[in-house]
Amino acid sequence: MRRFFVKVLPDDGGPCIIDGKEARHIIKVLRMGKGDRVIVMDPAGQRYYGVIESLGTQSVALRLEGPAPRPEPSPIEIELCQALLKSQAMDLLVQKASEIGVDKLVPFTSERTVVKLDQERFGLKRRHWQEIARNAAKQCDRASPMEIAPLQTFQDLVFAMGDIQGQKVILWEQEPARDLRGLLRSTSSGGKVIAIVGPEGGFSGKEVEIARGSGFVPASLGSRILRSETAALAISAILQYEWGDLGG
Repeated sequence: MRRFFVKVLPDDGGPCIIDGKEARHIIKVLRMGKGDRVIVMDPAGQRYYGVIESLGTQSVALRLEGPAPRPEPSPIEIELCQALLKSQAMDLLVQKASEIGVDKLVPFTSERTVVKLDQERFGLKRRHWQEIARNAAKQCDRASPMEIAPLQTFQDLVFAMGDIQGQKVILWEQEPARDLRGLLRSTSSGGKVIAIVGPEGGFSGKEVEIARGSGFVPASLGSRILRSETAALAISAILQYEWGDLGG
């Protein structure tokens, strides 16, 4: 059954209205009609079965029938902190991280970040990424879309994480002694995981030491040098496999 997001689910028994891009997709692409059944979801993850009662040119009215079951949440909460990447790479990362089950994506800038965005341009990008995350959530049947956080600097990011409890890891290709597999299998699973992935040029030694001071443990993904977006998706998938819901 098709799933669609709405801004607000009515609590007074009235019709549920789908508008914007979701409505245009129903009307012009899917060509659904009166009597078709769907599932509607709000940003908080509530779900209801609905039946289409009428279609306009820019909106669709539904009659809600009752609550729909929600998918089970992952046993772990993943917060992925990613240095800004070029447009196509960042779009891909947002889509696939959402599908894998990352809960929150925190973009940041660091010493070697190539991409530079002012707050206005970042606001436009953030709305674009939120739309990608929404579509990915529908595709993979997530309870709610991945959250896209405001842009931060690396130092502000790690300082803010200092008092947060959970497993904290920073990927660093120059880490000589600890790989991610060894770190995960020597640590109790569950709870919250915060993972920081750097830009194309990686982190400086100074940045890694700053992260250590806030409780982050440096780890590598082995001998291969991966692109930044590949490393981010790899650590997200490994976390879900080892501690989350990709392991069955």
